[in-house]
Amino acid sequence: MSSLVSILTVSAGNFIGMIASAIALIIYSRFMGPAEFGLFSVAFAFMQIVVRIADFGTNMAAERTIARAYDHQSRRDGLIQTTLWLKTISYLAILILMWYLAPWIALDLLHLNNIGLIRSAVLLSGGTIVFEYAILVFQATHRFDLVARITIAQGLGKLLFSLLLIWQGLLNSFLGLLIYGILPGIGALLGFVKKPLPSFSLPSRWRIHLTEIISVAKWTAVAALALTVADNLDILMVQSLMSNYDAGIWSGAVRLATFANLVGWSIGSVLNVRVARYSHIDHLGEYLRKAWKLSLVVFLGLLATIPLARFAIDYSIGASYALATLPLQILLISISISGATVPYIALFYVFDSPQYYAISGIMQTVLLILGDLYFIPRYGLLGSAWVRVAVRLILFIFTLYYAKKSYNHHFSSRNLQASLV
Repeated sequence: MSSLVSILTVSAGNFIGMIASAIALIIYSRFMGPAEFGLFSVAFAFMQIVVRIADFGTNMAAERTIARAYDHQSRRDGLIQTTLWLKTISYLAILILMWYLAPWIALDLLHLNNIGLIRSAVLLSGGTIVFEYAILVFQATHRFDLVARITIAQGLGKLLFSLLLIWQGLLNSFLGLLIYGILPGIGALLGFVKKPLPSFSLPSRWRIHLTEIISVAKWTAVAALALTVADNLDILMVQSLMSNYDAGIWSGAVRLATFANLVGWSIGSVLNVRVARYSHIDHLGEYLRKAWKLSLVVFLGLLATIPLARFAIDYSIGASYALATLPLQILLISISISGATVPYIALFYVFDSPQYYAISGIMQTVLLILGDLYFIPRYGLLGSAWVRVAVRLILFIFTLYYAKKSYNHHFSSRNLQASLV
């Protein structure tokens, strides 16, 4: 029952925060139009990639490690503090590197004549890094109420400041990016005011804690970067291969599809830390007997939203994005498959198989790059949408295969160790 309450708490917080953020994006799209909204979306996508590079896989690795140390407060606090220092140093290093690479990225890679927008995205990535750090700390320590609160706070902040800029007639791609960069960090700080960190100092056992995190992060770093590139790559490729206008149309479809992905994300955020504490085969057996049912419900529930695609576009981002209807419907198929995969991905918080994250991330990125390079020039936005469906289906099959393999290896190894003892 506690797991259900946690899922409902996080889901409610995410839903309210997502609603507020979605309304803000509606304002962006309606006020800016597809071309200017395309510029914002390209910069925002690049900002997410910078966040993942600076994160270096520490989010997934630290959440997994801290969750396992939940009952050992001193070790848990040391891991939290070490993660903070690691993320801070990593962000500053990437900030300097990306600042100097910005002209090449903007002009040569993205064919975007706006170096300042790319540099702004690099600088503003710090707000998201702070927010994600707060999320991993609060989730790993089972303070799901704070996860909900800071998610709501940053979402409402985006909405209110967007309305203020609309009222002043000032909203553009840069100011929109500014709002989306700063507000998550402010929301996170509100959470830490209520539950501050135990200390900001580097713990005496930081080398041990760092080794624990890096032992997992060496795999999740590749995975996290690859997954973020996979989620944002097509926006950048549409910008590079087509135009600002097409990037805006595609971004409108992707943002609405991401809203549908809220269900899977919320379930996964709770299941990951819950399943990480399962150690007995009976516990996992019971979980697996429920996992396929949850997977089927999520898949069918998200699939049922496909007929609402045109309605969602007309009453959200507006009729000027009507060309996004069919891409959105195809993307919802992709989201349905992705949501069905979540209950099985949670198993890798138990199994010592961090390779899964790296392999799946690289696989998705490579398939998306190859698919987009071939299909976007030939079929435009529809080609990119069907590539996502194919990639998500391949990932689902791979996840089932690797989960079964890891399950057998995990318990066969434990049985062998027990017999030796």
